[in-house]
Amino acid sequence: MVTSTSARTARVSGPEENQRPDAASLLVTGDDRLAETIAPLAAAAGHPLHRVRRAADAHARWRGAPLAIVGADVAADCLAYGLPERRGLVLCTTLPWFGADPTGTSMLWPLAIRLHADHVIAVPEAAEWLLDRFTRAARETTPARVVATVAGHGGAGASTLALAAATAAARDGSGHGLRVVLIDLDFDGGGIDTAAGLAAQPGWRWPALSTGSGQLEPERLLAGLPQREGLHLVGPDPRDRTVPDAEMFGRVLHAARLGADLVVIDLPRTRTEAAARAAAAATSLAVAVGPSPRSWEASRVTVAEYGLHAARIGMVLRGAAVPRPAPAPEGADPFDQIAPPVWGRVPDDRRVPERLRRGRLPRGRNGRRLRELTAELRRGRPRPGDAPTESTGSGRRLTPTGAVR
Repeated sequence: MVTSTSARTARVSGPEENQRPDAASLLVTGDDRLAETIAPLAAAAGHPLHRVRRAADAHARWRGAPLAIVGADVAADCLAYGLPERRGLVLCTTLPWFGADPTGTSMLWPLAIRLHADHVIAVPEAAEWLLDRFTRAARETTPARVVATVAGHGGAGASTLALAAATAAARDGSGHGLRVVLIDLDFDGGGIDTAAGLAAQPGWRWPALSTGSGQLEPERLLAGLPQREGLHLVGPDPRDRTVPDAEMFGRVLHAARLGADLVVIDLPRTRTEAAARAAAAATSLAVAVGPSPRSWEASRVTVAEYGLHAARIGMVLRGAAVPRPAPAPEGADPFDQIAPPVWGRVPDDRRVPERLRRGRLPRGRNGRRLRELTAELRRGRPRPGDAPTESTGSGRRLTPTGAVR
């Protein structure tokens, strides 16, 4: 397993290097211990970091740097020098520094407010948060959208739907295919890696990913997974049916969203903690429904399992499935009156699984329908904003992150 704590030589540029001012984030601190903690995080994310020891040396790069990290040891000097207000400003210190100020009120918060800092962090406890910020700066992106699928009943074809959506995105007809991570959480199925034709390909499976802790490096995660033409797969090992817990799944999902353009997750019908977390992260959750006359009735249990966790839930029909269920009988549970919208249909064609196993979509009308369905699943609706933050009293919002007082 590869985590952000891997032994890698950090690269911190010095004043003599001629970099574009906006290429590297800026670290302002005279504290070598703080710099030695932060620099490897930037290196792990593949993001350049320029360090200066004095506020006066920070001026040339202050506005253009993606992130500006100011050590508590020089925060007062930055104020005295008159560095202007900017976004993406992080006031950073160490846990021993907190120990010297047990009340957390003598210096830290007044400095943060006067600097207009967006975040106050202490390392190493907030190292994972900082690694995430460096990774986003390196990729200049926000986390990828998540699409989840689940079978409404046995044999509904949710795994085929997940694989078709992932393949359609990875092989975008415009010629600009996306990097897609397909995650298999349905351990009762036959293994989506087999359906994708990647079962024999070497790479990390759940047991290997479950052996460590800490943040995963997005690029190294994707590089280590079984893959083909933009499609990367996280699935079980048939020789070791280790089931990831919610924490492990969360680390994989976090890294996948930062490293890829789209994440598709195949969920189990019986909700687990990891599956609930996946549903909550999903832009759309599609419930697959088969052609049986009782398919809609059977799928109500699955909709109830995930309905409170998903922001947007809908139905995808397989083959000749009826587009709407019969009305619930009078006196039935109110939930049974709810019929989620139908987003599309997956063709019930024996050639579809074979083409998906070779990394191809069906030709003609069926292929167009699957692309349109994938676009609908990715569309989603706006997600809630950031968590509530504390007001600085200056119109800006100050977000305490990591170990703060």
